[in-house]
Amino acid sequence: MPVTYAIHPTWNLILFRYHGEVTFNESVAVVEAAFANPMARAGMRHLCDLADVTGVERDFLALMRMQAQMAESLHRPGPEQVVVFFAPTPAGQQLAEMARRSWEGLDSVIVLLQTCEAEALALLGIKASKISDMLQTVP
Repeated sequence: MPVTYAIHPTWNLILFRYHGEVTFNESVAVVEAAFANPMARAGMRHLCDLADVTGVERDFLALMRMQAQMAESLHRPGPEQVVVFFAPTPAGQQLAEMARRSWEGLDSVIVLLQTCEAEALALLGIKASKISDMLQTVP
C-alpha cells in the first residue's frame, strides 16, 4: 500500500507517509483507519510526508469522491486540524495541492505546505531536521 500512518501521541501527531503512485481510494482508506484508531484524538496534528510520491492517480471522479470524504472526515467539532505537507518533489506538491483544494472553505482545517523537511517539522514545533530524527527523540 503506498500510504501508511503512525500515531505518535507524545508528539500529538499522526504521521502519514506516501510512496510511489498514490491512489485516492487508498488515501481515503488510510485516513479513515487513522481516525478510527483508538490512539487518535481530536486536535492531533497531521504530518504528510510526500517525499517518495512519484505520481498521483488521474481519476477525476475518484478525486471528487475523495475530496468530499476528506472534507467530511476533517470537518468535525473541536480544535482546528493542522495538516502539514512535506512535499519536496513536483509529484508530492501536486498531491498536496489537491488535498489543500479539497479543504478550501473549511475553517476547521489549517493546511501548510513545505518543500524543506526541517521547516515542515518547525511548523509543528518539532526541533529536528528530519522526520527520521524526530522519530528517534522524545519530546
